[in-house]
Amino acid sequence: MKKIIIAAAVALTALTASFAEGWTLKGYARAGAEGNFDAKDLETSLYKDGKYYGNGKSRVQMNLDYNQQYYGFNFRYQVDGFGFQNTKVKDSVTGQVKEEKASEVWFTQTNLKYVMAYAKFIDEMVIVEVGKLGDNYTASEGREAFNICSYSSQQSFGVRTIINPIEGLYFAVGASSYRADRFEEDDDSVKDNKVKLGDLELNQKVLGFSTKYKNKNFCVAGGYNLGGEGFGYLGLSAVPNLKFYIEGRYIDKEISGKTDKNGDKTSHTVLSENLLYNFTEPAGVPLETGIMMYQTILKDNSQFEFYPYVSYGFTKSVFGEFEVGVIKYMEPSKHKDREGDDQSVVFNVTPSVKFKAGPKATVKVYYNYDKLDKHAAGCTARINF
Repeated sequence: MKKIIIAAAVALTALTASFAEGWTLKGYARAGAEGNFDAKDLETSLYKDGKYYGNGKSRVQMNLDYNQQYYGFNFRYQVDGFGFQNTKVKDSVTGQVKEEKASEVWFTQTNLKYVMAYAKFIDEMVIVEVGKLGDNYTASEGREAFNICSYSSQQSFGVRTIINPIEGLYFAVGASSYRADRFEEDDDSVKDNKVKLGDLELNQKVLGFSTKYKNKNFCVAGGYNLGGEGFGYLGLSAVPNLKFYIEGRYIDKEISGKTDKNGDKTSHTVLSENLLYNFTEPAGVPLETGIMMYQTILKDNSQFEFYPYVSYGFTKSVFGEFEVGVIKYMEPSKHKDREGDDQSVVFNVTPSVKFKAGPKATVKVYYNYDKLDKHAAGCTARINF
């Protein structure tokens, strides 16, 4: 796998160094590094910038789309920990968890979150994708970008067809390994050497369907994978400077990996909402404010998170931002502080400074304090091209 990734990197370098006529490259690169001042890691805000880049760890990520009008390829490359931290990875075939050494994390299969080629037919009304699938057409447009053909912890290979009959409307159907069953050791077919351990079971669980419609006033999307996962999205933008969205994911109990207090399997639902208003245009004040909300609905262990935030532009390049996070745990006994006391409500605060270097580059430096006595600081950066 290391040789494949190195070869892909060499090929990409060659392509980007000598653009053929009609070919374009677009995408972005981003990275985030966070340091924890305390000896013990503790759960903090889900939406804090350090969390966004890697759940309290460092991360580097690159998304690229190299294309002509009718065909091309795109991929996401991502490394957690910058190669300084050993990383635990679950094998998508055997289900076993193994630890990747820090020196090896740059060249592993899991770094390629998606990599696929695509072609467009019939005046771009039909798009066919093949490879390790992502979703560039029907995913939700919120911070989570929910979809039913890829997820960071899954290895998803397959083929997908997207129909675009009119502007803004997409229908997609695909077959992939994303939520498919795999043969296990105790299956008769494995014992009889008819199939190998980890081979796909080709049944209805390989199929997924999704759709999206978008215009200047609203966007709605949704989909379902027959393996047991669905998502939905609604975004509103009809009112100038006011934006709202809600996105959600549902995972069936058979594949969620979650259990209740009795040890029985239970489904898992996540909802995310964002409401923001920009005062710059109507009032001339370089101010944006809003609230992000996040709910994890899980039997015996639900939690609700609220994040009011404000951003003020001191200049066109320098912005001060402040966010407060409040988290309500419905099962306090499952969330304890350092002393072992149950926690029902916790909070955190995150002041930050954002620097904009033109329209395509942003750098943010932040500090986070958590009620559970965790102090952390970090820096994030993003460049669009």
